Amino acid sequence: MENQIQEVVKEDVFLTEYSGMTLIAKADEVIKINGNRVAILDKSSKSVKERHRIELAFLAFVFSLRGERISVGLRLNGELRLMYPNTDKIPLILSEIKKSFSSTFPPEPSFSYTCKNCPFHTDCINFAIKNGDITMINGIGEGRKRALKKAGFLKVDDVAKSDPRAISKYTGVDLKEAKRIVKQAESISTSKWFSINEFTLPTSEFEYFFDVEKGEDKIYLLGVLLKEKSDNQYRYFILDDYWENAWKGFIDFVNIHPKAPIYHYDVFDRDVIRKFGNLSKMNVKELSARLVDLYKLIVRSFILPVRFYSLKDVARTTGFNWRTGSFSGYEAMKALSMWRESKNPDILSKIVTYNEDDCRALMTVKTRLERAQMNF
Repeated sequence: MENQIQEVVKEDVFLTEYSGMTLIAKADEVIKINGNRVAILDKSSKSVKERHRIELAFLAFVFSLRGERISVGLRLNGELRLMYPNTDKIPLILSEIKKSFSSTFPPEPSFSYTCKNCPFHTDCINFAIKNGDITMINGIGEGRKRALKKAGFLKVDDVAKSDPRAISKYTGVDLKEAKRIVKQAESISTSKWFSINEFTLPTSEFEYFFDVEKGEDKIYLLGVLLKEKSDNQYRYFILDDYWENAWKGFIDFVNIHPKAPIYHYDVFDRDVIRKFGNLSKMNVKELSARLVDLYKLIVRSFILPVRFYSLKDVARTTGFNWRTGSFSGYEAMKALSMWRESKNPDILSKIVTYNEDDCRALMTVKTRLERAQMNF
């Protein structure tokens, strides 16, 4: 689409009435391509997902009700694609939503990794915890939930006290997986961490804790917390179109103690180091060797009282709380791009606070792992 003339239009929220409901459709951006308006959804994804198609279909459905000729598009990692979604199933989806909101009783929660950006996510989690819903058990989706409920396993405690062979029988999983599900239920029921495999952590006088925030438009904030003998020092580095000096500053900072481990969570942070290593033509092999992925260690070695093994969920089992409250990684991504445009210091301050707390959460989790290591 590079050869087409594009112009940014500011309107991005669209409202209409339908079957007694007010529908609100939001686009991340509306542009004009050769004079035609296109509503864009901007997603950080390698491929088009089913949820993207549903969101685009909803957008198109709202436009059709408003009698507007607006196309829809999907931007994946900066690449824009015009999309032509099927809107036939949207009325059925809206009917089910209306039924749920009209009911005296709240719907039973159902969780997936797409829930994180939903405004009702916290409400669903709290409801599931309060009611002991078995969907809180990591590994129990809708299909397994139906099978277990049919067999009489209605609450988390029922699964926690069950014979793994029964769980295997009714869900169709192998015995090893069934034992993990039972242990997961026990962990949630007791709020305890369970060690399942031996592990080791590096021994060092100094430690780094590293976390990345990525904007929607190839802007990155690299946050690093250095833990020394009597003090902790946090620094952040913003890598945008003029990233070279910030990248050098990051490298200089993490090489103050060139043998110290650098703790992070999941593969994304490692990928960012590899990305800018390639861009700068710098050999980051030694730096990468210092990276310690706490997520990888946790999922191999522990069963925790959480539905998702995200840093937020895991850190909160240790009592850690973010100063930015419900501010999420997704919101940080949006805010980082907003800051790039406005240079509003208040926006940057909130992102930096959020990132620093991510780094401090990593440090808290690592400390909890040390205690578990001593008791294994």
